[in-house]
Amino acid sequence: MNMTEDAIPNTLEFPPRLAPLIASLHRVKAQQPAFPFETVLLNRLLHFAQRQLESELATVLAVEGLLISHWMVLAMLYGSEDFRRRPQELSNAIGQSGPNTTKTTTFLMDKGWVTRTPDPNNKRSCWMVLSTTGRKQVEILMPKIWARYEQSLSTLNNAEKAQMTALLMKLFDAGPATPCEPAPSTK
Repeated sequence: MNMTEDAIPNTLEFPPRLAPLIASLHRVKAQQPAFPFETVLLNRLLHFAQRQLESELATVLAVEGLLISHWMVLAMLYGSEDFRRRPQELSNAIGQSGPNTTKTTTFLMDKGWVTRTPDPNNKRSCWMVLSTTGRKQVEILMPKIWARYEQSLSTLNNAEKAQMTALLMKLFDAGPATPCEPAPSTK
């Protein structure tokens, strides 16, 4: 469905801090009548919301000396069968290149939170495993992360959260297969 500026509800009031974006989109629309105003606005808002959520999460993690990529690897391993994943699965899931994932996992290995274990069935492969110390660290961090998530979405009521979840899942489901859908681990 092609959305137009007219599809934006008349009752929708833009926050003042969006004024520069709205003005910019109007200038583009004036120059390009086919410009999909609402579609571009929605994409920009999704981008800004993601950046805002990441910024808030980064604030919590910085106190612990961690980056978002560190947390993403820790959380991925914590939620994995046997607390382990292959490096490529981690790289795909967190959206980083192989070298950046290596840097991230090396940092976590230096802290003793992650170990690299050879795969006995494949000499060319290994597993990244969350250590007992790493699991304890994740469990210490989780309440802080959850509190930040709750605070970040506190302006939405439960019905709005459910609606947003359903809409985002619909967008996700309509898209191409993504690397965040890791293959089941094999033993």
